[in-house]
Amino acid sequence: MIFDVAKKEGKAGTTTSFVFTVSLSAAAIDPVTVSYKTADGTAKSGEFITNPDYVPTSGTLTFPKGSTTKTITVSVIGDKLKEPNESFFVNLSNLSPNAYFGDSQALGTIQNDD
Repeated sequence: MIFDVAKKEGKAGTTTSFVFTVSLSAAAIDPVTVSYKTADGTAKSGEFITNPDYVPTSGTLTFPKGSTTKTITVSVIGDKLKEPNESFFVNLSNLSPNAYFGDSQALGTIQNDD
């Protein structure tokens, strides 16, 4: 399961860490791996965007035997624009065969603070 995060974007020229918690329903009997990747919603990312809202992030989490929780950190880029709240997603995929998804997508809500 992965949990949603909602936070203020922060001041222009700074980044704010959005930390998404991924948890297993029980301690891993064997190691569990899962891939993750961010996806645009109303918030946009990428090097070809003039004012990106967050830094795209991807990778693999590994839960060692006996563990239940890991985190994914996404950097949100502050700006001075007055705009509505924006959102992006963190999607989980490629889960180990010894586990299953309870929830495979989290919503990151960037709250405008300008």
